[in-house]
Parts: sequence; structure tokens; C-alpha cells
Amino acid sequence: MLKLQQMMRAMRVMSSELELSESQFGELTELIGIASAIVDSDGAILSINEMAATMLGFKAEELRGGSLTQLVTEGLGALEQVLMPGRNAGNLEPFDLVFRGRSGRKSTLCVIPQYIEHTDGATRSVLLVLSEKASRGALLQTLHHSAPELQQFSNRLISAHELELKRVSSELHDGIGQVLAMIKFMVEDAARHVKGGQPQEGGRILDETVLRLREAMSEVRRISIELRPSSLDDLGLIPTIEWHCRNYDGAYRNLLLKLDLNVIEAEVPAALKLDIFRIIQEAMNNVVKHAHASTVTLSLQVEHANLRLRIRDNGNGFDASQSGHGNGSQGGVGLKSMRERVESTGGRFSIQSALNSGTTVEACWSLEPVVARLVM
Repeated sequence: MLKLQQMMRAMRVMSSELELSESQFGELTELIGIASAIVDSDGAILSINEMAATMLGFKAEELRGGSLTQLVTEGLGALEQVLMPGRNAGNLEPFDLVFRGRSGRKSTLCVIPQYIEHTDGATRSVLLVLSEKASRGALLQTLHHSAPELQQFSNRLISAHELELKRVSSELHDGIGQVLAMIKFMVEDAARHVKGGQPQEGGRILDETVLRLREAMSEVRRISIELRPSSLDDLGLIPTIEWHCRNYDGAYRNLLLKLDLNVIEAEVPAALKLDIFRIIQEAMNNVVKHAHASTVTLSLQVEHANLRLRIRDNGNGFDASQSGHGNGSQGGVGLKSMRERVESTGGRFSIQSALNSGTTVEACWSLEPVVARLVM
């Protein structure tokens, strides 16, 4: 039971401390074979993955936003006790619920609850891990074995998250912070000229200040896009990659960019999309900063139930055996950050490089659990 409690705490950390969206967390738990749902204190379903929805006799999109309590025919009191506002977060005991599916068929499921404490310390939602009652023992055994791996997974996500926060902090200080400081001094200088009887000079300085404000606005937009491009949510990963490559191609005319996207949007799990885009950004920035290459090839493909991302250049290369498997020294948060992003989402990361032979950065994720459900 101790390992089970440790596992549940690790899952709680992933959802709250990292501020993952409910849908992203659902994808992550499904990829490691766990049926889960997140509900608020009123029983409204904030997130439910396909595994859990299938157990209840529905599709996930049919349940999101609905009420879980309305599906319960027996054991509602135990669920309401868990959802009761003001309860102290802690370890909760598993309990059984009887649900009525869309066809009217009843199913008894074992529910393992865990409170999610948000960054402000408030408990507003509950993670529920579901299992068929007959499979309860198998689920507990699976969770016991998953505990160390999931804890390590959580720690890696936190590390990547902290690195990203440091990068954003540096961007704000070195970029927008300096521009705003300059604007402050220019406005003060303009005010002195106006008060000193030199309104024309004050007006000239204010005109320059407007240009600096435009620069600041552009910098804010750039940082916002880097944090999370809105096109990822509005259009998807593939159009966002194409948009990024068009900008990249326009900015670096002396570099030939070859793009090979042999994947459809539905094949890419939502929980991976932002990380894939970040890896592409970092790898392609490294090509410009360090490789002195004339050609870079970006490919994203599905091969034998694996999603494979590859960025290859024909530049200077480096001695990969001496790089410490990516010590983060090359550009931005570096190779270490890319590795952490891939491995923390269950993927495999590799770098192949040699002096004067170019560099290949590759990331691969298994899609077998996702593909299997799509085929069934």
C-alpha cells in the first residue's frame, strides 16, 4: 500500500505542480495503461481518458463536462464523501461504485481516489483511477510496479519545467525588461524638456518612445508565442510546424530547409505536441547558432506504431562521445533539456554527431497503445 500511495502522490504532482491541463494529464495516464478521470468538488468531469470512458460505456468526449455522480447507481455516498469541500488532502481508501452505461448495463468499478492540490494550496479537484472490480488486484500490482518509474517521470517533468521557467525569466529580464527601462528614461527625459520650455525636443523623444513601445509589444508577442503558440490549440501541431519552418526559411536564406511531415494530426497524442514543437525549436536554433550548416532536414513520421522526430544537418558536428549526452551547453536550455522532454514523456532520445560530419537529433515515442485503440 505504501508504494501505491507514493505512486498516487507522483500522479498528483504531475497534474498540479506542473499545471498540466486535464486533457494532457489524461493522455499521459492512458499512455502508461491507467484509466483515469479528474472531477471537481461538484462531481463535474474535468477530464477523462478513453480507457476510463470505455469502462463506463461512453466515449470520452461524451462525458467531459458532464456529471459523474449522475452515472452512479450504487455507492454514491462514498463518492460524495471524497468530493466533500473542505476535506483535508491525504491518502484515501479505494471503494467500489456501480455505474449505469448508455445502454443501461451496470458495471461495478473499483475507484482509487487522490486529491489534487493546486499551486495556491487549494484542493478543487480529485483524481480517480478506475478498474473493473475483478481486475482490482491486477491494477494494484501494476500501480505498485509503476511507482518508481512514475516518480522518476514526475521528477524529470519538474526539472524540465524549472529549466523552462529559468529561460523565460532570463528572456523577460534581458529582453522586455531592458526595453521598458529604456522607455521609462525616455519618458522622463521628454517630461524634463517639456517642463524646461523645449516642447519640440520633448515631442521628438516621445516619437522615439512610441517606436520603443512597438518593440516591446513585439517582444511580448514573441515570448508569448515561444511559451505556447496559439496555433497549437487553434490549428494543431502540423500547421504550427509548417508555420515555424516558413519563418525559419525566411529568416535564414543561406540555409536550405527540407521538410518531411508524413503524419496526420490525429496520430500525435495531444500531450506530446508542445514538447515536440519545443524540441524542433531548440534543435533548429542550435543548427543556426553552432552548426554552420548549409542544409537542415526536419522529418516527423509514423513508422511501425512509433512516432519519430528527426532533425539532421550537414554542419560542423561535434564529438558526441565527449558531450556527456547533452550537457545543456549548446544553445538555450540545450541538449539536456531536449533529452529531458523526450524521456519525461516516455520517449527515446539520441544524438549522432561527429566532427565535420553533421548532427542528427532523434526522438521516438511508441504509439502502440494509442494505435491499438484506434484500430479496435
